[in-house]
Amino acid sequence: MPLLCVFGALAVAVIVLFFYLLNTARKKTSDAKNIMGKNDYTPVYVSIADKPDAIVRGMDKFVAEVQRTETAGDKWRWIPLLIFFAGVGLMSIDVLMLLFGYFSFVFTGGGIALWIAALVMARGLRKSDSRDFSPRYTGMKDILHTLRDDLKPGSTFLGHLDLTGALLDTKIARQSKDTQDRTTQYFRDEWLSLKAKLYDGNVLRVSAIQKSKKRKTYTKRSHVSGKYKSKPEKFKGTQHDLKVRIVVNPEAYTITPSVHFRQGQNVGKYTISQLSTDGGMINFVASSPFDEVEYEQILNVIKSSYSLLQRKAV
Repeated sequence: MPLLCVFGALAVAVIVLFFYLLNTARKKTSDAKNIMGKNDYTPVYVSIADKPDAIVRGMDKFVAEVQRTETAGDKWRWIPLLIFFAGVGLMSIDVLMLLFGYFSFVFTGGGIALWIAALVMARGLRKSDSRDFSPRYTGMKDILHTLRDDLKPGSTFLGHLDLTGALLDTKIARQSKDTQDRTTQYFRDEWLSLKAKLYDGNVLRVSAIQKSKKRKTYTKRSHVSGKYKSKPEKFKGTQHDLKVRIVVNPEAYTITPSVHFRQGQNVGKYTISQLSTDGGMINFVASSPFDEVEYEQILNVIKSSYSLLQRKAV
């Protein structure tokens, strides 16, 4: 009976470990989720200080290098599974010896050692899997590609693309506590900053900012049992702000009011929440409650703001 219990436990371990290693051997198809329920993407920071074509080539090269590294590691994915079956083979020797009346667990110990090695290797391969790139990464390339024809000849873009994460401690803008002593953190993630001198003499500055709220883990006393229970952190929502400044070339344009672009106006997923046209500049903030804002929406808002400009007669 004890032997049956031992081999029964081993059989369960065989099944569990087999499916774990089989899943590791396959190409990873989904990413781990963060507290917002979204995919955790590859953290990337791109410094923008070059001509658009050079920036896009560098971004494409980085993606290709990541994919090349992952492809090189794919050939090792089945090795843990082969080690696992080698361990099963060793254990089967002890089973055969038991059938002939010989009690031995020497080969079983060797099989377990191989299983541990397979498990360690499988975990290492899983950690080395590269995550997908954020849609904002591709969107940034499309923004640069779209604006490059409007760039002043010989000039470059300046700014950054920060996709390292919206909920990093370094991006906490402030914290507050409620009456129950629960701490809420407010994050400010300026994931896109872009400056460009345009062909028409205007200077364009764009900042895309994600503002998020997260309530930290806290301890609460139960009214029924009187015991203290730990409550997990909770994501409280997000908002996207697009801050744009256009320093207008006075030799080419005059700023005039427009019914198509005014405070409170909806432009795609955005709403113009602030607008100023003082000092020869157009300054506005467009806000969006959506979880994600595509690059087309950003370009559409910038394009719509040009309805405030009237070209001077030559």
